[in-house]
Amino acid sequence: MQINKQVHLIRKEFYVTPEVKRYINIFLIVGKYCYLVDSGVTGSEKIIEEYLESINRKMTDIKGIFLTHSHPDHAGAAAEIKRQSGCKVYAPLPEIPWIEDIQKQYEERPIPNFFTLLSESVKVNQPLMNGDVIELEESIKIYALATQGHSHGSMSYILNNELVFTGDAIPVANDLPIFVDFEETMKSLDKLQSLPHIQYYCPAWDDVYTREELTTVLEKSKAMLLRLKDTVLQVEKELPQMPDPEKLTEILKRADILKFSGNPLVKKSIEACFVRT
Repeated sequence: MQINKQVHLIRKEFYVTPEVKRYINIFLIVGKYCYLVDSGVTGSEKIIEEYLESINRKMTDIKGIFLTHSHPDHAGAAAEIKRQSGCKVYAPLPEIPWIEDIQKQYEERPIPNFFTLLSESVKVNQPLMNGDVIELEESIKIYALATQGHSHGSMSYILNNELVFTGDAIPVANDLPIFVDFEETMKSLDKLQSLPHIQYYCPAWDDVYTREELTTVLEKSKAMLLRLKDTVLQVEKELPQMPDPEKLTEILKRADILKFSGNPLVKKSIEACFVRT
């Protein structure tokens, strides 16, 4: 799917468990050469190669992968794509320990089928910090914008001051809430909303939306986050002696997200509502 003259969306579906189906948006920037924003789960290189062939490009045209953060659905195919193309890998500096050592990531953030989704570490060629600017070609300039909250080092990438790749920085309303820092998540939403001149917002876990649609999207995201935090604090105040497992169930029930109770990441989000992490 083509978004504008330079950017294409490649959607890769995958299963977290046999019952839980998700997808990841991988973005392809096309100029003289090609560049990816995120790489998808392990095996995503196949659908990327097919898409490249459909626009008369090939894997060796890929000169860079920009990882928004270290999680399996974003970094899973990075090592294989780098091996096939010889490209550079760019990533946020705080996320590099987990990108270059997936065993460390798993020990600190175990999720179902982790090593199926992310089976290989990858060496980062260029660490990025907030405000870094990378001029890839005459017509392709990337600005790095720190948008922490979903993870400790999450980063968004602004292309030519016209389009921003947000990774998982914007929680999807009424979906699985995943964040490690409530306050940083809210600050990141404000950062994204304040960007001037942006025409398209390109999340990894939602549809692409325009500037005109942004306000509504962010209002829904913020409302969901605030509702969850209010629920957490209310349950803690009313039922301080309740055992933690039962308290978690009560929070999820009141927040109307009980369907996500089997996902261990939900507990992390609940914990992040209490204090800064």
